[in-house]
Formats: sequence, structure tokens, C-alpha cells
Amino acid sequence: MLHGSPAPAPPPGLMTVSVVICTADRAVSLDRTLQSLRQLRYQWFEVVVVDGSRDGQTVQVAARHADFIRYVTCPELNLSMSRNIGIAHACGEIVAFIDDDAIPEPDWLDLLITGYEDPNVAQVGGFIRDNRGIDFQCRYLTVDRLGDGRHHEDLSGVELGDDLFLALTGTNFSARRERLLEIGGFDEEYAYFLDETDVTVRLHDRGWGSAIVPEAEIHHKYEASHMRTATRVPRTMYPQLRSKAYFCCVHGRRNQALSAISDYLADLIEKERKWKNDLFHAGLADMATVDRLIQEVEQGARDGVRDAFLYHAPRGISADLLEQAAQARFTRFPLPLPCEQRLRMCILSQDYPPVGNGGIGQWARDMAVSLAARGNEITVICRSETDYPYIDFIDGVWVHRIVPQHFARAADPQYAPAPHSLLHYSGSACEEILRIQDRRKFQVVCGPIFDLEPLVALRESGIPTIISLHTTYKLVRPHKPEWQEDKEYLRNHVEATIAKEREILATAPHIESNTRALLADLEQAYGVTLPPDRAIVIHRGLKDLSQDVQPFEYSSTHGTVRLLFVGRLELRKGADLLLDALPSLLAKHPGLVVDIVGDDDVLVGGARLRDRFAQTVARDGIDAERVTFHGSVSREELLRHYASCDIFVAPSRYESFGLIFVEAMIFSKPVVGVAVGGVVEVVTDGEDGLLIAKDDTKLLAEAISRLAGDANLRAKLGAAGRRTYETRFHIERMLDKSEAYYRKVAMVGAAGEEVHP
Repeated sequence: MLHGSPAPAPPPGLMTVSVVICTADRAVSLDRTLQSLRQLRYQWFEVVVVDGSRDGQTVQVAARHADFIRYVTCPELNLSMSRNIGIAHACGEIVAFIDDDAIPEPDWLDLLITGYEDPNVAQVGGFIRDNRGIDFQCRYLTVDRLGDGRHHEDLSGVELGDDLFLALTGTNFSARRERLLEIGGFDEEYAYFLDETDVTVRLHDRGWGSAIVPEAEIHHKYEASHMRTATRVPRTMYPQLRSKAYFCCVHGRRNQALSAISDYLADLIEKERKWKNDLFHAGLADMATVDRLIQEVEQGARDGVRDAFLYHAPRGISADLLEQAAQARFTRFPLPLPCEQRLRMCILSQDYPPVGNGGIGQWARDMAVSLAARGNEITVICRSETDYPYIDFIDGVWVHRIVPQHFARAADPQYAPAPHSLLHYSGSACEEILRIQDRRKFQVVCGPIFDLEPLVALRESGIPTIISLHTTYKLVRPHKPEWQEDKEYLRNHVEATIAKEREILATAPHIESNTRALLADLEQAYGVTLPPDRAIVIHRGLKDLSQDVQPFEYSSTHGTVRLLFVGRLELRKGADLLLDALPSLLAKHPGLVVDIVGDDDVLVGGARLRDRFAQTVARDGIDAERVTFHGSVSREELLRHYASCDIFVAPSRYESFGLIFVEAMIFSKPVVGVAVGGVVEVVTDGEDGLLIAKDDTKLLAEAISRLAGDANLRAKLGAAGRRTYETRFHIERMLDKSEAYYRKVAMVGAAGEEVHP
């Protein structure tokens, strides 16, 4: 139940809205829908959740949002009854229904209420995107007095009247509360299906109009329910046929003879029999299920016809229900930030968890989720892992997963000599930005320089675009022998990309680097100048990953020391240095065991480093069970490896920052690395870790051996590493600096000025 005093009245001309969510056994999707309401831009709304669940989990979700919603229960799995309870407890002038598996666009309510500018309009709806979020599930829908609906791209040539109505769909349905009360609310004979259509017809018959505001969009995720599976296979047919038969007999008799309605229902039942048998032939249901569904069709139709003649008026909102809700007061939903104070930002990252666990993707996710939690509107555009694009709303962030399409302007001189393969993705990302810009109203775009991802947005979006610096092609090239071996790829892809990287570094007005060392290295490598008026340094930060992470349970003997390596088994990550150092380390420290986590299928000189190490093991008689190659693992498993190790090593030949060192420090683990790039700004040699001067196997073995043989030193460096994380690399420090910079770019960008970090 909401706490606090009622909200003041809205300014003249603005309406109060009660957003009602009727839910049943969809705790996860309800939580997502409630999160999405935090991004609505309209300020004058409250939220009423009507719960008909039996799962015991939905009430826990409601409890987490208790300070933001009015929570009531429904005694039956009856959607109309649930809607009536919502209407009774609603205190807004407008009641807007949204399903518990739907996500509204941020401007949903702003646009929806414009439909009420005509005082004769009693109900307003909007367009509905399908579960992928790209195509429309419903634009315009008309329905006749037999409840038959037809979808339309537009209403040109459609003649509405007493026998054909503009219908609204329940997942994006709103009405004036006063008008709903006049007709008694929803008829509870409609436990499911045609409930909102019945309201439409009854409002029409009283002379009230309907409207559709196309831009007032919601995304309908179409989750499984007690009525259907996630693939839309029905679990039951009884409520639908009962509602259908009831609707036909109640409303169809106005322009149809009873005999015609009877013939219509008989024909419908026969079609339903065929459609249910089709489920069997398609392998979607067994014959027993088909027989049951057909019986429910027949029984539902019989009961619907009976009830149409049994009741003389709709079974709607009772006086007792209104009395029970009489103490409810409109309490405005507390938005984290008012619309005008929000940062509206698009983050580009080809990888975005849970699809991909690369460093850029992890940074993008942490930044996006954290900025959204502060009340900002954040959209991420990333690569789809499927052959189709789709949109999700995850942890408060809009995630658009795209499939690269041909970029028609890839051959334009302004993009030469960038590889077309990279331009196709960069162009597709920019086109997605522009497709949704009218709706999302981005103030700033941010994307990583790697793979030239933000190039087209920088050139064509018209939105201030920040280039986020990470390890570039030129910095990584010396450690990619496979690039050197393929001369054509080296010339046409690598060298061409490097040339375009240099141009971006030389001209981009807004650059964000994670370390000062990276800026210096890029200036030297590319022969450019990155002055403070174009480039800002903001160290990366992470939330505390150690909370609720349990170490693995190993059956190890006393004296075991676990060494962990995380990274791709390639030369840049120094995997060869570690593997070459292991034979002497394993011989010197009998208790040393090694966990190697990361993609181990990378070819180096035509072979995997893992296979080369296996040959060494066989030749030198090393106990192979003391070294485990885990390959790529989930994020959850990775964190458990951090929690389980005693020493963390990452002998990378280059890191622009070295986020993995911070991750290990969070778990109070001593770290070992090479003093290159941004690593020296993360790890202080001898204080919170050990750094070797160069990529040398002997030096690496000595540093690891020093820690393996000294438990006190491990504890000392590990504790200091944790303090380093808390004081320098906590995510809130990064967010404070990053958000301030993004807002400054957005502000001066809107004014058409240059930004100075």
C-alpha cells in the first residue's frame, strides 16, 4: 500500500492517470513492467496492481515496489473482475490498463492523454509492438457486433458506425473513470477475452466515442499464462468460447436474428474443432489435449448462450466494492528523476551481456544499468545473437539487438578507407538510432573506437557522439601474428581500420579514455594530439561483485594455493608467458593448482596454446590434473573463480585499463601483471599487487612464486587491493564523473557549442 500524503493537483489542462496492472502468476514479467513505469515521462500518474496470483511469488514482487504502488488482490482468475477492482481503487481521471507482460515507451502516457482533448471521447488506445518490438502486433482494430475483429494498417475506407466499432486492445486500453462507472465497469461474465470490446460497444451505445493515438506505443512481450503457452498454444478454450457466445447473443441481437447467431456459432465451433486438430498435426499438442480443448469449446459456447439470457444486465462493479475502495487517495508515482532532468543516452556495444562477456560489453552493461537506476533513460544498441533483430527491456535499460544490414553509403569518400564489413555494422547501428530518435530523443551517443563502431553515428546522427577509448587495432596489432600472416586481411582490413582510427582520434570532438596512459600511447602510436579540451580521463569502476558469491567447493589438501588466469588464450593476454612459466612453478610449489578461464580455441601460429601446453605436460611429466582449462564460462561462474582463487594473474602485453585486475581486487585477491598501458594506473607494484617490468617468463614466474610461497604477503596485498577498489574504482565514482561529463556534452551539444571536459 502506498504511504505518504496525496499529491497536489496537476497543472491546468493535465489529467491524473491511474495505471492499472492486472496480474496472475507472472512475477518476473510484472517486475519488469513495474520497472519500466519508472521511465515514464508523464508525472501525474499512480499505479494500482490487482493480483489474482496463486504462485506466492507475485506478492514478493509487489512488496519490493510497495512504496510505489497500491496493491490489492482479486479472489478469482477473472480478468474483468480484476479490472473492476482496479477501477474501484483507481483515483485518477483516466484509468489506463497495461498487461503485466508489456513495456510502455517513455512517452506512452504523454501521448495517450492527448486523445482526450475531444470531450466526447471516452476511451483511448495506442499501437502495440509485438514480442520482438520491431513489428506491430496491432495498429487499428475494428470489431462488429459478433465480436469478429479485423486489423488495419490505417482507417482509410473503413466506415465506422453502429455495427462496426474502433476497438481497443486490453494491453493498451484507457478510459475516463467517470464513463466506466456510468456503465458499471467491465462485465464479469467475460472472465477472459472480449472484455474490453464489450466496454467499447456499451460506451458507443451510450453515445461516447473512441480514439487511437498511434504513437502511444507499448511493447507486448506475450508471456505464457494460465490461458496459453509462450508460443500461443492454448491451455484452455472454455473462457474464450464462453465470452464469444455471450458477446454474440448480447450484442449481436441488435442487428442479427437469433437463428443467424445460432448458425454463426455452430460454424465457429466447427472451425474451432478443425483448428484444434491442426495443433495435433503440427505436433503442438497430443490427441488427449485436443479432445479436451474441443470439449471446452463446446461447453463454453453452451454456457455463454445460456448466460446471455440468464442475466438482464452486465455483472459489473458493485456498490460494496466501491465502498471498500472509498478510502483510496491519488498518490503520485515517485519517478526517480523528472523528465526534464534526465539524461537520454544511447550506448553502443556489439557485445552486451548475457550475450558476450567481453570487457567492453561488461563496461557498457554496468554503465547502462547504473545510469538507468539513477533515473536516466538509457538505450543500448548491440549485436543480435540471432538472425533477427529484437528489443528487450532489461534491468531498466532498453536493449536493441540488431542484425547488420548493407550500408548503402559505405563507398562514400568520407568513409574511405574503412572496411565495408565494419561500416555495415556501424551504419546499421546509426540507422537504428535514427529510427527511434523521434521517440527516445537522445541527447548523447557513446560508442567504443574498436571496430569503428560509432563512426557513422559520429558523422550522420546529428547527436553529440562520444568516442570511448579502448585498445585499438594499432595497439593490438603487434600481438596478433595471425594478422601478420594474412597479408590481404592485414592490408584491406587492419591497416584500413587503423587509418580510420587515426582520423577519428584526430577529429572527434568528444573523447573519453579510461586511463592517462592510454591517451599517451595513442598519441605516440597515431601521431595525434589529444588535448584536454577534447579528451577526458575517467577510470572505470565496478559495483561490488563479491556479494552473495560462493567459492567452489574443492576437495583439496592443506597447503593448496590456487592460481587464476582470466582471458583469451592469445599473445596479447600473455597466455603463452603463463603457460611457459607453469612447469617451473608447479615443480617448485607442490601445492599450486591452476585455473585457466577464457576462450582457449584461439589459434596462435596455427595451433592452440592449450595444445602446446599439453605437449609440454606429456614431455616433462607434469601432473596435468593440477592445471584446468575451463574455456569460456558464464559470468556467475567467473565470479566464483575469483572468489575461489588465492592469486590472480593476467600477464597481458597490453591493456588499456585492465578491468580484470579490479574484479580480482574486489575479492581481496593479490594480482600479478605486466607494467604496461593502463595497468600501472590500476595496480601499484608492491602495495596492492606485483608488476613485472616487461613480458618475460622468468620475471613472471618469480613474481607468482613469491606470492605462492608467502601467505602473509598474499593477505597483505589482497587487503590493500580491496581498499584500492573501494577508494578509486567503485562504480559510484565512475558514475559521478561520467554522468557529469555526458550531461555537459549533451548540454553544450544542444547549444551547438564545443565541449571542454
